[in-house]
Amino acid sequence: MNTEANSTPKRSTFRHDASAGLVLGLQSVPDGLATGLLAGVNPLAGLYGYMVGTVSGAFSTSSSFMAVQGTGAMAMLVADVAVLRESSSPSRALVTLSVLTGIAMLVAGLLKLGSMLRFVSNAVMVGFINAVGVNIVLGQLANLTGYSADGPNRVVRAVNTFLHPGLLDGRTLAVGLCTVALIVVLERTPLRSLGLVVAVIATSASVHLLGWDQVATLNDLGVTLSGLPRPELPLLSVVPALLVPAVSLAFVGLVQGAGISANFLNADGTYPDPSRDFLGQGVANVASGLLQGMPVGGSVSASALNKEAGAGSRWSLVVASIVMAVVVVGFGSVVGQV
Repeated sequence: MNTEANSTPKRSTFRHDASAGLVLGLQSVPDGLATGLLAGVNPLAGLYGYMVGTVSGAFSTSSSFMAVQGTGAMAMLVADVAVLRESSSPSRALVTLSVLTGIAMLVAGLLKLGSMLRFVSNAVMVGFINAVGVNIVLGQLANLTGYSADGPNRVVRAVNTFLHPGLLDGRTLAVGLCTVALIVVLERTPLRSLGLVVAVIATSASVHLLGWDQVATLNDLGVTLSGLPRPELPLLSVVPALLVPAVSLAFVGLVQGAGISANFLNADGTYPDPSRDFLGQGVANVASGLLQGMPVGGSVSASALNKEAGAGSRWSLVVASIVMAVVVVGFGSVVGQV
C-alpha cells in the first residue's frame, strides 16, 4: 500500500515540488483555457477543471505524479454532446456531465476494474490517440483560420475551409501558425517546459502591439476571469440524456490514466494501484463538476511535464493548483487578452 498519499510536505523534496508545481501551474492556464475551447464550452470550465481536478487528484489517487486534468480526447467527446448546447442551462448541464463521469469512475474503482485495462492492446491505444489528434486538428481549423466553414462534420468543414482560401483571415492564421512554430522551437531550448506559456505571451503581446483588433481574444469571446469558481448544482432533468456520454468519458479518461499508473512509479518506488486511481479520478470529476469544471482524467502529457520538471512528490500538484488560482485571481485581466 502506498502511504505517501498521506504524508506532509518534506523539506528534502519541497523545493523541487515548488519548482515543478510552478511550471505545471503556469503551463496549465493556457492549456486549460484551450481545452475548454476545444470542448466547445466556456473556456473557464476547462481552466476550472484543471485547477480543481489537479488538487483533488493529488489527494485521492494512488499515483504520486498523476495530474488529473482535461485531455484532448475527453474534450472531443464533450464537444459532441448536443445536450450541452441545447439545454436551457448549459453550465449546469456541464456540471451534471462532470459529476456523472465522476460517479462512473467511482463505480469502476469500487468494482476493482483497474486490472481489466491490461486487455486494452497497445495497437488500439495508438490508433485511438492518432484519431484524437486528427480530430483535434480538424476541429480547430475555424479558430486557426478565422473562417467558420459549414458542414455536417469536421471532415466536410475542413474540406470547405481548404476550398475557400480567400475567406480565411490572414492575421488570425498568421498568429496561429506563429504560435505553433514558436512552441515547436522553444521545446528544443532550455525553456521547453514553459514553451507553451512563452509562446502564448509573445504572440498575444505582438497582436496587441500591432493593433490587430480583428484577432479574437478571450475577452472578445465574453470570457472574464474574475475570480475562483463558485459551487453549482447539477441539472437533474438532463441526467438520462447524459448517462451514455458520461460512461464514454469515464472509459476514455480511465484508459488514458492507466498509462500513467503503468509507467510512472510512485515517489516511494511502488507501482500505483489502478483501481484506486479510478477512485481518485472519480473524486476529481465530482469536485470539478460541482465547481463548474469540465470532465477530467489522468493527463499523460501533464504528468510527464510534472515529472520532467523535477517533482518529488504529489505536493507539486498542490502547488500547481495554487499557481493556477493565483493567476486567475491576480492576473485575470491580463489572461483575458490572450
